[in-house]
Amino acid sequence: MIWLEMSREEKHGGGEWSFAKCIWAPSHKNKANSKWLFWENILNVRKNDIVIHLRGKGEESAFIGFSSAISDGYETKRRPPQAGIWEYAESFYRADLSDFTKFEFPIKLKDFFFNHQKDLINYLKNKKERPLNCFFVYQAGRLQCLNGAYLSKIDSVLFSLIIESKIQQKDKEVSIENVLVNEKLCEVSQRRGQEKFSLNVKENYNCQCCFPGCSVNDRNFLVGSHIERWADNIEKRGNISNGLCLCYVHDRAFELGYFSLDDEYKVILNKDYSSSIVYEESIKSAQGGKIILGGILPDKDALKVHRVRNGIKICNINKANI
Repeated sequence: MIWLEMSREEKHGGGEWSFAKCIWAPSHKNKANSKWLFWENILNVRKNDIVIHLRGKGEESAFIGFSSAISDGYETKRRPPQAGIWEYAESFYRADLSDFTKFEFPIKLKDFFFNHQKDLINYLKNKKERPLNCFFVYQAGRLQCLNGAYLSKIDSVLFSLIIESKIQQKDKEVSIENVLVNEKLCEVSQRRGQEKFSLNVKENYNCQCCFPGCSVNDRNFLVGSHIERWADNIEKRGNISNGLCLCYVHDRAFELGYFSLDDEYKVILNKDYSSSIVYEESIKSAQGGKIILGGILPDKDALKVHRVRNGIKICNINKANI
């Protein structure tokens, strides 16, 4: 997920609550304990999310860089040294940040609004999400920041427009910053997708290693293993059928090709690893055994790809390759 922190004030909490060290807000909008979406968004931040920073007032407002979240959002009784007008708050929302990357040439907000006015107006018209989780509005015939929209979502459309604003600058500046941001974005997107995939695969197998005879059923020691690798098949990346729930040992063994599965979901061994202690102690005895099956069965085409990639033939099961 990508977020936008809109921070107008240079004074930003002080100490470990200062700019780029965290994002924070009081847990209630006022003494009446009313909530505010753009503060509660902090609780939806997840580790490794990207936070783009919009800083300054008036003509100086600009996208100046981005940071990475190093914690999920949480509520705390700890207080910023300089809470300012939020001194009344009994608790605060916070997410910790690191790796602040500054844009050498900030993107002026006024230029962003001017260059993409039509696109941004259409974006707001087509936005179905309500309440609108966005940092700007179109009022009185002009685009302007939404007052109080401290932390808002940045979807792929807005992100593309922000990055596109760099086109007006020199090519070398565009390439350096675009590559940096896009690489980070891809890294975050991939990690989040893999985490969701792993969780779904574990649930499909009731949090039990499916390898024959393995008793590991603690989700902290289980992995949602890809049959076809993440990088090899984009279409199957999130498919539960492209996953096996395995413990760390059997996940690694499957990844390296110590074993595979035939079309009946029985274990086929790879004799190339027969000299390995892990093979001898944790793999060998399962030859011909059928894995524990989940509600969604493993993709047979993906299993074939796995066998081919690791040079394992189905006929091996009838051979003395131990």
